[in-house]
Amino acid sequence: MLPIPTTTTELGYADDNETTVYTDWVECSALFHNDPISKADVKECFSEIYPFDAEKKPLIVEDIWAEIERRKKLLGRCYPISIKKNRITTSEWREYAAYSFCALLSYSKSNREWERNSCNDYLVQGELFEQLSAAVLACIFKNWVVMPIGWSKDSSANIKTRIQSIAMELGEQPTTINPRPVDKDGGVDIMCYKKFTDKRGNSPVFFIQCATGRNWTKKRMENALNLWRNWIHFKSPDLLSRGLSVPFAFGNSTFQETQIRGNSLVLDRIRLFSHNMDESEWLPKDTFTDIHSWIQQKLDALSLD
Repeated sequence: MLPIPTTTTELGYADDNETTVYTDWVECSALFHNDPISKADVKECFSEIYPFDAEKKPLIVEDIWAEIERRKKLLGRCYPISIKKNRITTSEWREYAAYSFCALLSYSKSNREWERNSCNDYLVQGELFEQLSAAVLACIFKNWVVMPIGWSKDSSANIKTRIQSIAMELGEQPTTINPRPVDKDGGVDIMCYKKFTDKRGNSPVFFIQCATGRNWTKKRMENALNLWRNWIHFKSPDLLSRGLSVPFAFGNSTFQETQIRGNSLVLDRIRLFSHNMDESEWLPKDTFTDIHSWIQQKLDALSLD
């Protein structure tokens, strides 16, 4: 199995954090070793951190199995893990590259040394996750326009020009307020909106922010709509909504806390992969190639085959 998490705290999760973190670890261990994992295997690993607590080990393992069963029920064929009583098996991770990428991002947060030494390419992993999120959102919001607008070194277009283009696309008018270069994308990575042929505005719009780092709890509190409402004169501002897309699989407590604190649409790993479509149907080939390369580099850093 992969190295057991070195921390289950300070990851932004609520009171269900321990189960969430250990479930991600078991998922990744099954995916990237491609070997069956039993409850006995997990209990043996827990003996290293709970050597004198005979009662705690079985309880944690049962919680992990219950969470895996919950994820399987919600994701169906989009979930790479199969459960047979006390044992889980998995498909080849390359068949579930997008899910494996998100799971590995989650697991990396609980392994401090590995994250610090090998998973600190935040711009790269962030851009990959934005590409993945945009592809998934096109499945979720069928017949909507999904427009990646996140800032990057390769697409550092003038924000004022971008605002004017987006306003025209939405049938709205830009305001006279000039954005600052430091505002970059205004805290928005992807815009999703329903387009009407009459071009009279009045479109429902989701402004989606993506987060892959430990600062995701800070990002859920950032209301990017404040900036965009000052840059574009929306005639029906109540049609605008925020969204947060993350690679993490939230437990119920964390999910509820996030939607309340952020007042936004929450797209965690469970929701992102609940559209019942094989990845080959929606993941662009170039994104798959880049994700495959990223994962392989991280596994090499863990000295895995």
